[in-house]
Amino acid sequence: MSENNKSEDPMSEEARSDELKSDELKSGDFAIPLPDTSDWGEPDRGIRVKPADGRGILMRDCQVGRAGEVPELALDGHGLAQRGSVVDPGTPDFGFAIREKKLVWADNIAELYEQGKAGQWDATTDIPWDELPVLPDDLEQAVCQVMTFLIQNEYLAMYLPAKFMNRIDPQFSEVVLFLATQVMDEARHAEVFTKRALANGGGLQYVSAATEWSLRSLLAQDDYSNGSFLMHVLGEGTFMELLMFLEQVAPDPVTARTFKLARQDEGRHVGYGISHFAYHIEQDPSIKDDLMRAAEERTLFLQQASGSSPFVLKAMMTLAGGGSHPEQLARGRDAVMGLYEEMHHKRVRELVAIGFERQDAERISELHGSGVRNFM
Repeated sequence: MSENNKSEDPMSEEARSDELKSDELKSGDFAIPLPDTSDWGEPDRGIRVKPADGRGILMRDCQVGRAGEVPELALDGHGLAQRGSVVDPGTPDFGFAIREKKLVWADNIAELYEQGKAGQWDATTDIPWDELPVLPDDLEQAVCQVMTFLIQNEYLAMYLPAKFMNRIDPQFSEVVLFLATQVMDEARHAEVFTKRALANGGGLQYVSAATEWSLRSLLAQDDYSNGSFLMHVLGEGTFMELLMFLEQVAPDPVTARTFKLARQDEGRHVGYGISHFAYHIEQDPSIKDDLMRAAEERTLFLQQASGSSPFVLKAMMTLAGGGSHPEQLARGRDAVMGLYEEMHHKRVRELVAIGFERQDAERISELHGSGVRNFM
């Protein structure tokens, strides 16, 4: 065949090959060999999760069939498969250390995850930075000192759940997903507080070694229950009250908004702690003794590492009193003492709510308050 005849052929060799492959697929002669799955089990079929009331599909809606069967003890050999999947028996063991439901679960965890997604805000665009007013030097310095302290705490609150995430078996997927939203929340808090410290002439202020020792004692926790209790229940519960106080005494609306938005996020984290430990204590009341010991041990550590942190205390007194003159600081000191009292009462209420006797709740709260107060 001449070169001209080839060029006149209406179908190229490549096109003819594609047609042949297509014919093979159509005829059923082409097939992908699949492994024998007769001993794997069968997938759930016929499940249709549909959106309701225009709200889309929620994680709670997906708790159907085998995907909704949360095991008391995570099954071996499931690796990173989503709960309800049919898993190859040859799947390797990932060695997840946290495999018991009671160690992480909360009955409202799916809802908390949805709230965590819906509650995301932007530290760049959701704060009216161009409305930030010039403040007197003492108030601006006090704001920036508080921001410096808050940033330290936010890094701790970001690193600690991240430390445990890859230890939790993904058969408790809602918990892992929720903790991921917490890590994002805390990252955003560190961002917004850094921006506020640098936005108005004050700048980042002093960091006390006492505060660093306090936070290090939390990050060193290697037991999820102890770490979560100290952070989600005691630490962040106290932190929420602090943010509410700072919002009330903030010298301008822009600064107040940074505290308000962060506080709303912290409410979800505390909500997880309260719901989780109510569930855990109901399943295993003996955990209360372990949690009491964790509070005692941390308090003992803080007392041994004692050293006051006057920077944050003076800053809070300045903001609460409206300035740094002696009479203003005196008013501010009274307000801060009132804050500590309210923190104690709230901790007791929350500890009783999750299953502690009031006497034990009072002791844990007093331990936490006495240990932490000097480190603010």
